[in-house]
Amino acid sequence: MLYLLVGSGSSPAGWTDNTDVEDIPALGNVLVVTPEAGDVGWYSNWWNHGNAGPPAWETFHLTEIRELLEQGYGAGDRRVIAGLSMGGLGALIYAARHPGMFRAAASYSGAVHPLLNPALTLQPSGDSGVTDPYPIWGDPVAQRPIWLSHDAVDLAPRLRGLPLFLSVGNGKPGPFDPPGVTDDLEPVLEQMNLDLAARLAQLGIPATTDFYGPGTHSWPYWDRELHRSLPLLLKALGTSGT
Repeated sequence: MLYLLVGSGSSPAGWTDNTDVEDIPALGNVLVVTPEAGDVGWYSNWWNHGNAGPPAWETFHLTEIRELLEQGYGAGDRRVIAGLSMGGLGALIYAARHPGMFRAAASYSGAVHPLLNPALTLQPSGDSGVTDPYPIWGDPVAQRPIWLSHDAVDLAPRLRGLPLFLSVGNGKPGPFDPPGVTDDLEPVLEQMNLDLAARLAQLGIPATTDFYGPGTHSWPYWDRELHRSLPLLLKALGTSGT
């Protein structure tokens, strides 16, 4: 089973609308799951000022959906996970926070180090009509332990033993961009991924990285990176996909 997680503001249909995931021969015998994740769910059971309660995305994805797939679709216990942007963080923290649940994890342009730029997590909630910016993990200073528990750099020791794939661009025009088009988000994410790669190296945890330079925060790059990461994911899953 392959979980494919979406980014902020994306629907699960993003994967089928913008990539060829439905037509990849190697996935012919793999159950591919693309769950809803909310506009800014951040793959978390929200803190809600200490009151918990909904939304509880982590429980939804890893308990409710998992049980539904196992009971209704014959899913087994062999799982790998990948995601883009917000979903890139989701893939890594789900794998780290639930040891043994996933056999490999991949992140494409992932927001893997929220504490490097807390505004990236706080600001979208305001853009989505939520006037209180702190319901997800709270204040990054006052509720720092909650932030740390959802930051892949801090959780890096718990990724030991998992095949890992990290990819990101630098926001400059790449092969899939019109001339002169840049974005401001990808360079921020590039630094997050560089920090994570450095932390993994410090811990002696191997990771496959594709820090490909020119490229914006857009689907053509994530489609390409899905293909580049599939050998690692399928090997961990124990299937050739044929």
